[in-house]
Amino acid sequence: MENPDIDRPAVHIGFPFFAALFVASFFGAPFAAVSAVLLFAAVFLLFLFKQHRQRPNFVLSLIATAAAFAVFAVAMHLFVLPTERYDGGTYTVTGNVESFLTKSNGRFYYKLHVTHIDEPVQDVDFSVRLSHSEAFPAEIGDTVTCEAKFFAFEDSLGLSPRTSWLADNMVLSAYVTDYESVQVTPAEKRPFSYYVNQIRTHFHNLILENYPKTEGSVLSAMLLGLRNDMETELVSAYKKAGASHILAISGMHMAILTQFTLGFLGLLGLKRRPAALVSAVFTLLFMFVSGLSASVVRSGIMQLILLFGILLGRQAEPLNSLAVAVLTMSLLNPFCAGDVSLLFSFSATLGIILLAPRITKAITKNIRKPQRKAHLAKLVSAFSVSFSAVLFTAPLQLYLYGTVQFVSVLTSLLVLEISAWLLRFGLIAALLLAVPVLSPCAAPFVFLSGICVKAQNFIITLIAEHIPGTLRISGKYLPVTVVICVLFFTLSVLLYRRKNKALPCVLTVCILLCGMSANALLSQSAARLVVFRTDYAACTAIITNTSAEVLGCSGNAASVETALRANGAEQITLLLVQPDEKSIRCAEKLAQLFEVKQILVPDTVYYPAENAAFYDFSYVGVLPSGSFTVTDSGETVTVTVNGTEIYLETKRSTSLSHDTDILVTEKPQNAVSAPFTILKTNGIIEDTEASLSPGAYLFMTEHESIRLDFDERGTYTVYGG
Repeated sequence: MENPDIDRPAVHIGFPFFAALFVASFFGAPFAAVSAVLLFAAVFLLFLFKQHRQRPNFVLSLIATAAAFAVFAVAMHLFVLPTERYDGGTYTVTGNVESFLTKSNGRFYYKLHVTHIDEPVQDVDFSVRLSHSEAFPAEIGDTVTCEAKFFAFEDSLGLSPRTSWLADNMVLSAYVTDYESVQVTPAEKRPFSYYVNQIRTHFHNLILENYPKTEGSVLSAMLLGLRNDMETELVSAYKKAGASHILAISGMHMAILTQFTLGFLGLLGLKRRPAALVSAVFTLLFMFVSGLSASVVRSGIMQLILLFGILLGRQAEPLNSLAVAVLTMSLLNPFCAGDVSLLFSFSATLGIILLAPRITKAITKNIRKPQRKAHLAKLVSAFSVSFSAVLFTAPLQLYLYGTVQFVSVLTSLLVLEISAWLLRFGLIAALLLAVPVLSPCAAPFVFLSGICVKAQNFIITLIAEHIPGTLRISGKYLPVTVVICVLFFTLSVLLYRRKNKALPCVLTVCILLCGMSANALLSQSAARLVVFRTDYAACTAIITNTSAEVLGCSGNAASVETALRANGAEQITLLLVQPDEKSIRCAEKLAQLFEVKQILVPDTVYYPAENAAFYDFSYVGVLPSGSFTVTDSGETVTVTVNGTEIYLETKRSTSLSHDTDILVTEKPQNAVSAPFTILKTNGIIEDTEASLSPGAYLFMTEHESIRLDFDERGTYTVYGG
């Protein structure tokens, strides 16, 4: 008798392989090596028993899992760990530019494939993320020689910057220590990626030249994956409305464009198989032009499998296609499972494949008339797809951000059809504009796609401004609620597997919603002091409900925004600007990312904002959560919350000797004394323990934040991590 499961070998290989790589990325190379040995031993033992040899799919999945752990461990020990020995060193390096120039928070970034290092002289083979405050004239393929200092990406248990950059084939970060040392040698022969990027840039410029700025920037993001020209407020609105996936090229974009190309060629009279071949070539070219991000590659492979199925006269099975896509990517890059965008893309696609058809079928099953049933199914499918994607990406959203954006279901329902026509009209317009003879014919399609962008932006902005899009769970409520959900779901599956398979899912979602609602209610009565610090950003703020008073910020504004939103901030009632360039830049960016009611700037600093109020060295103000005092040229802040005094000090300030309830400082020895002290440092306890006076200390390592919650009585609780 034939085993019915053998017809899906890709599923039993691809999914376990990708899942194992994700687990390995989460726990690290030592765990992967031990797991590989144990699983290969288990496979050997299984082959000794005949009854297990009759279950080929289980054995196949076990072998795939063991192989993935082994591949990850070997790749780490051969390519990553030897390269990380350069961490902290300054070298004269030579390498080739692999990607186009990007800019973020005042710095310019290049992906550099390092081929040679001096002192000691040696040939190497790895890629780094090279940065400097000034751009140098290097294009893809050019050879760059410079003096650079290497740093390993921050690593911790779980998804970290290290796993994310490894997924993009970058092992280390580096910055140019001496700009005068930079030497650029133009390439004699440009790589293929250079010409692809030239085409991408050409289309980007065509779109911006023929559309208004707002409409052109959105269309460029959806067609080419280039968001740099989008207004910060509009990007923030898309985030709030749960519509960021519309701007990122993913499965939705690839499916719409591929099916549109296939159908359009059919209308021109081309037979189905030749049309599929032409569509496959177009899909492949589009993958390159749109940037070859992880989500683009995943969705592109699935569309290519679909088109090759048409060429061979067979129908592609979605689950198999997804498995082949992730398996292909995993074999090409064993670190790809650390890419957050790929994880979201994979989770959403898996949910759409497994759950969306069942939801549509359940809603339409009682409709008897075929025509009415077909119309209802078309209407319901948008909801089914959106809800399935949100549900399957919810665990990842909870883990990374502590939120679930249920409003994205509503957003998708309202703009999905508009987005589809926007992509179709926009694609035709871009192709016609690229041919000078045909460019006049592009006018109607430019107009129609522009109208679609306006409608899409209007709906998304309306939702972002008037509908609370997220339920949040954080701090002490997050682990408790998630653990309860997992345990309850497991018990429910065991108890109700045969009676009602939907019940565990429904009850688990209800518990999660209750936990998040309780989190929102319990957090309303507390003012939270957030101290956030990384190598690239820092922020100190008081958050009451959804309003933040930012008492200090510097560095990467995107990281500061993430920290504020992770602690519930939706608007800034006070933005206190510190008198240094990094703080001013960060504050300017935050003012674009949030609605800011009041800005306070030292009277010695120029700040380009109409609503900015300037203060001198002894400014006293009142916040919803308490009073504050600005002293010492704006470098030190004293905050009083419900009678509890907090003293915030930067490393450059000169403080007077006095007592306070809570001290936040960067100095191990300080003139200010407090029963509770937060020492902001990247060092370890053993390095500074001897120089500290007795007291309660809480150390911060990089990429961690500390939160103090104040209740109505003025007492506080400390949360770290």
